[in-house]
Amino acid sequence: MKILIYTFLVIIISLNAHSFNDDCIKSEDFPFCLYKDSKQEFVIIRNEKEVGWHKVEFNKTNDGYQVISNAYIKARYLLFLDYIFEYTSTSYWKDNQLQENIINIDDDGNDYSITIKRVDENKIEIKNEEEDINIHEGNNIFPSDHWHPYEIMSKYLLNTLNGEVLEIAVNQIDNNTWYIDGKVKYYINYDDEGRWTGLKFDADEDDIIEYICITCD
Repeated sequence: MKILIYTFLVIIISLNAHSFNDDCIKSEDFPFCLYKDSKQEFVIIRNEKEVGWHKVEFNKTNDGYQVISNAYIKARYLLFLDYIFEYTSTSYWKDNQLQENIINIDDDGNDYSITIKRVDENKIEIKNEEEDINIHEGNNIFPSDHWHPYEIMSKYLLNTLNGEVLEIAVNQIDNNTWYIDGKVKYYINYDDEGRWTGLKFDADEDDIIEYICITCD
């Protein structure tokens, strides 16, 4: 009986695995039909203490949309020193395809940029943290800004912290939580419509970082 119940639950979860509002996500009105206020905001918690924030803003363009993601973290380490991290990502999308992404990072004084540009229908060019240029073929990749719900359907993830292309495996934990496994590992939350609502990962052995949504219903 336990086996039957377990199998039944697995089937239910599988059926609901990607039951987002696909009519919206695949429409010309995406992401505005999903994020009604054209934004999503989070506070960042480190070991149960607030250390920063993450904001995503959506803007319409003449032929698609622009997404601006900003994050700021200030956390204490070594008793009296502060670690400061600042992140800005500006991406441009057309026909629900990434066209260009410009990322600027200040990692506690280490400033660098990452750029992504579409070469043609099936190729993107990536200049990574070391300014090496790589080409990724195929459209089965999403940048790790997390707001796009199809991130959990992708085989590859573009790490926007260093420009590395990562192969990932995705496992569903419950109706609204997925575990991303690979070189980077994290739990991510989307609501039933497909809106990004949370994130959780281990920064190192002692630090747990969690994103708490403050604009979700």
